[in-house]
Amino acid sequence: MKTLLNTMLFALLISMTSVSFAEYDYYEDEGTTDGEVIVDLLLVRPLGIVGSVAGLAVQGVGLLFSVPGENFDETGEILVKAPLNYTFNRPLGHFEHNE
Repeated sequence: MKTLLNTMLFALLISMTSVSFAEYDYYEDEGTTDGEVIVDLLLVRPLGIVGSVAGLAVQGVGLLFSVPGENFDETGEILVKAPLNYTFNRPLGHFEHNE
């Protein structure tokens, strides 16, 4: 039972980190609701931190492949920098991200 729970939590974690890679070409400020701010503060931001740590762990394992392939910077951008930017460099309650 514990293995199933861990597997489900890991799958949820992986699925939530993929949101950080969505980008839009424009940013329209339509204002935010209290619910969006609460969900962002209590759910999305902590999951973004966890996703960044998980990305760092995956990148650590992936060093075996990315260093010989000379794409270390690219994997670091995708696995660590993008989730960190999504977590810390966007307004509270806004789920789209522009760099």
